[in-house]
Amino acid sequence: MPHKYTHTVKMPLRTLAKRCSRFTPLLAAPAALLLSQGEAKAVLTYNIFESAGNVVVQTSGSINLTGATQINTDSCGLNGYIESSAAEICTGKAVGRIPEYGIGGPQAFNGNVSITPASSVSGLQVVFAGKDGLFLIDPTYISNTPIVSSATFNGKTLATLGFTTTGLIGTWTLNGTSETIQVFLGPPDAAVPGPLPLLGAGAAFGWSRRLRKRIAAPVSTPPQA
Repeated sequence: MPHKYTHTVKMPLRTLAKRCSRFTPLLAAPAALLLSQGEAKAVLTYNIFESAGNVVVQTSGSINLTGATQINTDSCGLNGYIESSAAEICTGKAVGRIPEYGIGGPQAFNGNVSITPASSVSGLQVVFAGKDGLFLIDPTYISNTPIVSSATFNGKTLATLGFTTTGLIGTWTLNGTSETIQVFLGPPDAAVPGPLPLLGAGAAFGWSRRLRKRIAAPVSTPPQA
């Protein structure tokens, strides 16, 4: 009498490859999304925050001056300052007159305090003047290289400098380019993946789990005589 039975066998590599290929397009889309997010253009960022009883303005990031037209040359006039009523910030060590370029965006921050000189500065001189629509940077700066610059205001608070909110308070665009300048009230934070990268990562993880389960699943052979 024929004996019917089933048994598990190892999946041949050819079959495994065929099954994996079915999932490749599904995994590729989230992966491409993650890569494109990592290649996002950097912006020049100003962070204004309280630290150890003082207010610190930290300038960081980079900017590409390609396409921007130099208007003139000018200087801070002071060795670092902030003016919330005119959306102006000067950080870094003064080097005399430096190139100025046009920018577009808000003409004031969320405060009404006039010029407050900095107690100390460090790094590359960078000047941001929202009301005048100007951006100035040390002539030795090379496009797309890191910008590190700061100004410290001893014994000050955000309130005494005219600031009342936190978070992003304005975005400006360097004329003739797609480069942007952003000003935040609050300290620099570690980069956190946005909703789209997280969604892509979640989708990739889910598909990879399903793929592993399919590969690990035993394959039943047809009844044998």
